[in-house]
Amino acid sequence: MYRKLFCLLLAVVLLGGEVRADEGMWMVQHLEKVYPQLRQRGVKLPLHEIYNEQDGGVAAAVVTLDGGMGTGSMISEEGLMITNHHVAYSDICDLSTVQRNYLEEGFWARSRAEEIPIRGKSVHFLRKVVDVTAEADSIVRDIQSRGKWGMMSMRKVVSSIEKKYARTTDCEVACVPMWHGKKTYLYYYDVYRDVRLVAAPPRDIAAFGGDFDNWTWPQHKGDFTIYRIYATPEGRPAKYSAENVPLRPRRVLTVSTRGVSDGDYAMVIGYPGRTQRYSSSYAIAEKQNVTNPIVVKNRHERMDILRHHMERDPEVRVKYADAFFSLSNFADYAKWENICLHRFGVADKRRAEEREMQMWVEADADRKAKYGDVLSMLQRSYAMRREAQTNLNYFRETWLGPSVPILVANRVNSHILKMRRTRRTELLPEDRETRSLYRFSSRLEGGYDATTELDLMKRLTRNFTAHVPRKMWGKGFEEMYDAAGGDVERMMEQAFKASFCSSAERYKAFLSEKRSIDELLADPLVKLAASVKTINFTGAVMASDKRSAGCDLHVCERRYSDMLYDYRASQGVVQYPNANSTMRLSYGRVKDLHPYDGVWMSFRSTVEGYLEKWNPAQYERTMSDRMRELIAAKEWGRWGEKGQLYVNFITDNDITGGNSGSPVLNARGELIGLAFDGNRESMAGGVWFHPELSRTVCVDIRFVMWVLEKYAGADDLIAEMRLK
Repeated sequence: MYRKLFCLLLAVVLLGGEVRADEGMWMVQHLEKVYPQLRQRGVKLPLHEIYNEQDGGVAAAVVTLDGGMGTGSMISEEGLMITNHHVAYSDICDLSTVQRNYLEEGFWARSRAEEIPIRGKSVHFLRKVVDVTAEADSIVRDIQSRGKWGMMSMRKVVSSIEKKYARTTDCEVACVPMWHGKKTYLYYYDVYRDVRLVAAPPRDIAAFGGDFDNWTWPQHKGDFTIYRIYATPEGRPAKYSAENVPLRPRRVLTVSTRGVSDGDYAMVIGYPGRTQRYSSSYAIAEKQNVTNPIVVKNRHERMDILRHHMERDPEVRVKYADAFFSLSNFADYAKWENICLHRFGVADKRRAEEREMQMWVEADADRKAKYGDVLSMLQRSYAMRREAQTNLNYFRETWLGPSVPILVANRVNSHILKMRRTRRTELLPEDRETRSLYRFSSRLEGGYDATTELDLMKRLTRNFTAHVPRKMWGKGFEEMYDAAGGDVERMMEQAFKASFCSSAERYKAFLSEKRSIDELLADPLVKLAASVKTINFTGAVMASDKRSAGCDLHVCERRYSDMLYDYRASQGVVQYPNANSTMRLSYGRVKDLHPYDGVWMSFRSTVEGYLEKWNPAQYERTMSDRMRELIAAKEWGRWGEKGQLYVNFITDNDITGGNSGSPVLNARGELIGLAFDGNRESMAGGVWFHPELSRTVCVDIRFVMWVLEKYAGADDLIAEMRLK
């Protein structure tokens, strides 16, 4: 009875049903496996019109930005590409100054000449996918036959295939293993690098609500930005050039003006980043009990420091806006992920499945020989490594990355290690590698404030010494700590003021002369960086794994993933691989939300929410007089519906990071919105999808059009689009 009930519930979740959402981020090249479920949900497009290798289907209009940082879609024959404002946040911050603050004021190019080229930007169009599993398996067997299989071996397999096929095409290729190598695919992309900013709303429209509303529902955000992609006159990728012309894409999405209703079919096509849905209960418990609490504590402390300095100085706000946004996003995610892991008993659910899985393994001699010891090995390994993993997480969160001067000092120390490997004793200004090190001074310039960084160093180093045992500090750190009488803040302030790694001017001056290794190591921050060694922390974790399981824990988790896959396959479950920044499709419905007993939330929010939440005393909820006047005028034009303008809506699609900016399509493949967030009840989605409470938060495309027309007066952009 218990087994039958479990299998029935799993089939409903993964294969579809009228009551629950359909889990899955499905590979577009294999949609035939789930197309019957799409039809059942209401899609009107034939399968080949969603994705095909000839003209690409509607998927040909979908792109990934900067190799997986977000998703966008083509909305005009003249190269307009739309994505989320928060995906474009770094670009907008980089272009902003106190005098010309595009983050606060918005940006609207009034002509093609005013569009701003974005240095380093890339947009990938998927052209085709080839199954290279047989070739990858052959290379794996060859490496294993020579007894050389190790941690980096799969990377060598991938590299070998990429190098081979890159010589045969003008496209860029990416070889991607799925299910830890059960299947391997080669993705072909056209990559365009002449990308120019066209339109970005101000913060009080695009990010209204800020931290208060992050991962919540209802929200009221016009989270969009528009770029234009340029190409050669022949339509091929090229670096920026005044001779380039707007790209004429293979496919352009039609913008729907009809809006959405409760229960409507909704389809998301995009590039979800990373999930770990084949993780063991032990891995989930470690995330819940070890990793996330350390992340939340330390990142919120960093945010407190940044917020204090951003509030005291508008220039500091501009410099650290992007860093604060990233910190806030991930810290809140980790916080709510833990709440969901606990509330929904995710580790317990996986343990229940593991008990069923172990019974299945024990019932067959071959399966027992292959998988019989997996769960016991994982149990021992995770128990043995807890202390080492705790130390590693504190090292990452309090030492390795929180402050720029320590980051710079670590870069210098890496150069010292390289000098020693090559038996060089002096750093010469004219050397190519020294010039590369010299250019690292940029980290101490534009987006850098010394007072802020010193406060970060003091607070986080105090956390480091409070939670990481002294034996892990290294000799140099211990000497400086003792010399300061155990006063961490005094130690770091003295080191900061004396170091060439805390000032761009001192850094450049120091590296402009010949320096010995001893001179480099005499710098107090470099001395600290050299003392606190990454290998001591990662090595302790690996050593504990091998003591308990006799192998790297990653090997055990891969075996577990194989076992889970095979078990589910034996139950007839159609499976999708973990998200890995390849194109995927998720299908679902526009749907309201009942997050707690007695609480009901509508599937859409209105522009009235801007006025209800507006609070001049809270930076995140401030709003310009112009926006308030436009809302008060209630002139919605063709973008309103029965006297109301809708801002955001929710669906039960399955998405994750990387899907930001993904087009949300109706049953006819028309653009109805952009995915930009999840709700708090979906925050365990990295390892487990909630079939009833997970929601995707989307900006209504009609609200985007209203902002373009009424707020920005960008009628010329709307004229480029196909409206229906």
